[in-house]
Amino acid sequence: MKEFDGLPLFAKVVELKSFAEAARQLQLPTTTVSRKIQQLEAELGGKLLNRTTRALSLTELGEQVLPKAMLIQDTIKELQTDAEAFANQPMGKLHISAPRSFCQHLLAPLLAEFRSLYPGIKLELEAANRIQDLTKSRVDFAFRIGELKDSSLIALPLTAVDYELTASKAYLDQNQAPNHPVNLIKHPSIRNHVDGYILPWQFSQANESYSHQADADLLSDDLDVSVTYTLANLGISYLPVSLTKRYLESGELITLLPNWDKLSPTAYLLYPNRKHLPQKAKLFIEFIKQRKSFFKDKLTYN
Repeated sequence: MKEFDGLPLFAKVVELKSFAEAARQLQLPTTTVSRKIQQLEAELGGKLLNRTTRALSLTELGEQVLPKAMLIQDTIKELQTDAEAFANQPMGKLHISAPRSFCQHLLAPLLAEFRSLYPGIKLELEAANRIQDLTKSRVDFAFRIGELKDSSLIALPLTAVDYELTASKAYLDQNQAPNHPVNLIKHPSIRNHVDGYILPWQFSQANESYSHQADADLLSDDLDVSVTYTLANLGISYLPVSLTKRYLESGELITLLPNWDKLSPTAYLLYPNRKHLPQKAKLFIEFIKQRKSFFKDKLTYN
């Protein structure tokens, strides 16, 4: 297949009326420019230029080809300008994935701030509780909590995520609070799952550990639903303090088994391990790094 890659060179030579000057501006050897024009003439089946020691002139074929060559030359210039602008200006789209409650309570205000700083970067947020293989999806960044299985991703740790065992004050007015995790079997449990995996209820104290394995009385894949169930006096829940902190502070919810340690997994920002990250991605990473204190304030119980 004929590629005609000499067309922009031909336009440049005609513009400058010189092979040598065209070669100098393009930072190419003059012999290379001359060879490319000869190859183009061979591909087109005729001479484009009449060459003498003093001047260049267009042949009849050259006059027909020149407008199209100039159009290609101008298009290449525009593409180069666009590429430089794209490289130097924060532009493009970022596709971000995070658990639903994480999006609602933390990411929405942060992404609004990021967008105000970089209006040229479009944001697509996917609020999804399901487990995704980021290496096979079009996601640029994902926020995840807990153990990471894919070691090929870069994981930026943000903060610990504190959990608390809670029940409403009204529920505890009618039911005795458990004094040991084993007594949880006597209470309705409000539990959550991700793609069918039941999120664990784990406790530890000194040399003792306990994992509550009873079936859920109320099961949901939405943590906010579990908060609502708990506030409605329907049982006991084991939830991130980012969702329960304000209710604990107001007294609507009560911390149970305060002398037992609960889960405290780490929240991460994940992204593919690429050699050359675009500027939009670098800006987002730096933005999140600078807001680690925000995540710590929201996700831990100080």
